[in-house]
Amino acid sequence: MNKHTTRRNFLSTLGLTVAGTAAMARQPSTFHNSENDPKLHSAPTDIRITAVKTFKLGRAIITKLETNIGVSGWGESSPNSRRIVEAFIHDKLKKVVIGQDPFNVEPLWDQLFWGEHDLGPSGALPYSIAGIDLAMWDIKGKILDQPVYRLLGGQYRNEILAYGGIPLRGGKIPVEEAIERALKLVDFGFRVIKLRMQIREYNLDPIPDPTLKYYTAVRKALPDDVELFVDPNEGYTAARAIQIGKELQQMGMKYYESPCPLENHRDTAEVVRALEIPVMAGEKCYTRWQVRDLILEANPDIIQPDLIKAGGITEVKKIAALGQTFFKTLAPHNTKPTLGTAAALHLMASISNAGPFLEYVELDTYQDVLSVFDTLIEFREGKLQVPETPGLGLVINEKKLEKLAE
Repeated sequence: MNKHTTRRNFLSTLGLTVAGTAAMARQPSTFHNSENDPKLHSAPTDIRITAVKTFKLGRAIITKLETNIGVSGWGESSPNSRRIVEAFIHDKLKKVVIGQDPFNVEPLWDQLFWGEHDLGPSGALPYSIAGIDLAMWDIKGKILDQPVYRLLGGQYRNEILAYGGIPLRGGKIPVEEAIERALKLVDFGFRVIKLRMQIREYNLDPIPDPTLKYYTAVRKALPDDVELFVDPNEGYTAARAIQIGKELQQMGMKYYESPCPLENHRDTAEVVRALEIPVMAGEKCYTRWQVRDLILEANPDIIQPDLIKAGGITEVKKIAALGQTFFKTLAPHNTKPTLGTAAALHLMASISNAGPFLEYVELDTYQDVLSVFDTLIEFREGKLQVPETPGLGLVINEKKLEKLAE
């Protein structure tokens, strides 16, 4: 067997300035025959970022960029160590961003990354850049009156299959609770579910190993047409990962995520060679260079950068191109249901090698974050709908956010 298979509120305040820009975006031909069009001559040419604000709310850290023309953009960083990320943005990155043109995304990304590279290319730096980067893409889309995917190159798809995950804390969650949560995800509409074993690198190859017990019980409880797969969260050496993987493969599992530590590409490569099902990896790869090494040394079938950890849309677009070069699909790691999900959807809509699905988290644990959004991602029949409104496509109730933020 072979393997692998409102946004318009700002228009009323900006008047002809932005209206002219939107007209150009929708009608490219006007660039050639519109010398006397006053709307086009009034389009903004000197847009600058004037303020950088951050908001910590529940399990989220949100960044707002304001501009001199009244259009603001919103982004999100991974909330791991939120205070560190917030300090990084305000103490290091903010001084670079103020006064910059938000359309100058590539040069600004380089300034932010290489200017602080000595502090470490992974973790807080790309996390912090991601919030700023998403906000700049949001601003560009709003000014041009276009959804971000159109600015990234167009649309291959308008919806993405989603999968839900169940955290099992290395086997500390009762099996009955795992079954209950799986059935709840099915009721919500998911057709693909992942068991997040959370074994971790510091607990390699646990004895007893809980994976088969959980998979067998949850698989039996699920409808036959619902997919179930396992993520050991990098908790296995190659030998154990192959042993467990082959048993899961025989039981019908079709995907295997992050079986071995990122620090040991050779073990992942052994697993890829030994199994007939696709192996996924890369959620802890935060730059194109880390993904390059992952592909060359570990050779996973599906790569999984996280947009709000890996420097935002600008960097993950490059990572997607690496995937195209090596004929790898891209299925982003994604554990935040608002701006991070929107960014992932826009990227996946715009690339040819989008993977089979996108992770989407349990919404029950994010009610406080969801409450400050006037619009959210649409989830329909197990699929996430790519936003069609300008920018990232989500509208934040800023008054409510300011009231609820820490």
